[in-house]
Amino acid sequence: MKKASRPKVIVITGASSGIGLATANYFYNKGYIVYGIARSAKEKVDAKYNYYQGDICDSELMKQFADEIYKKEGRIDILFNNAGFGISGAIEFTEKQQVQKQFDTNVVATIDMCKIYLPYLRESKGKIIFTTSVAAPAAIPLQACYSATKAALESFALALAKEVRTQGIKVACVRPGDIQTGFTDAREKCMQTSDAYGDFIKNKTHKMEKAERKGMQPIAVAKHVYKIAKRKNPPLISSVGFGYKCISALLKIVPVRWSNYLVYKLY
Repeated sequence: MKKASRPKVIVITGASSGIGLATANYFYNKGYIVYGIARSAKEKVDAKYNYYQGDICDSELMKQFADEIYKKEGRIDILFNNAGFGISGAIEFTEKQQVQKQFDTNVVATIDMCKIYLPYLRESKGKIIFTTSVAAPAAIPLQACYSATKAALESFALALAKEVRTQGIKVACVRPGDIQTGFTDAREKCMQTSDAYGDFIKNKTHKMEKAERKGMQPIAVAKHVYKIAKRKNPPLISSVGFGYKCISALLKIVPVRWSNYLVYKLY
């Protein structure tokens, strides 16, 4: 009689809301052993899956969590790097501390998570999946730092994929577009302006937030991440939704000057 295989283990950062929460619930319902990590207190999440409260910028705490998960489960198969936050506002008025915080969370801490989990994923021949954004190839006005962090993550992921290619570890980036989540309201806003900008900052910020609130549901991203997790050789970068797939494809063939103007007009 064939022995039943043990469920795979996935670790998800930013698992308390939005894409992270939807993905954690979806994988849990698919039979995976799910460990979510987020800054929110567990009682505020009401998670069915295993939940750790903590900031991914706390490297020592993240190492402790990883060690506990491995000791308990004996394996870790997928790391879904999803945690992050946004800043909106003109570059001219964005404080240095805000920029530093943006990169520390979205990039530096995420790189550190990869370093922590690589030994476990090497053993399981697992996967590292990143939530990036269509804003990586299509830099968005008034979200310059956010766009830059997502572009940095994609560049990092491509390099990482080369480094671990012979170790059986697969790397993939998932690019959502506009999503209906609490991310919009949680974004740190800098509405400071000057006569030089006129109504540009106010109008573009309103248009951006309106598009996000009419965007796709987080479950669409969760289903996409699941498909990536199931594939033996997932694509290095893939967009979620037909429209965003078209945009990503268009950006590859259209001159940068044209595509940059197109994004300007869209926002």
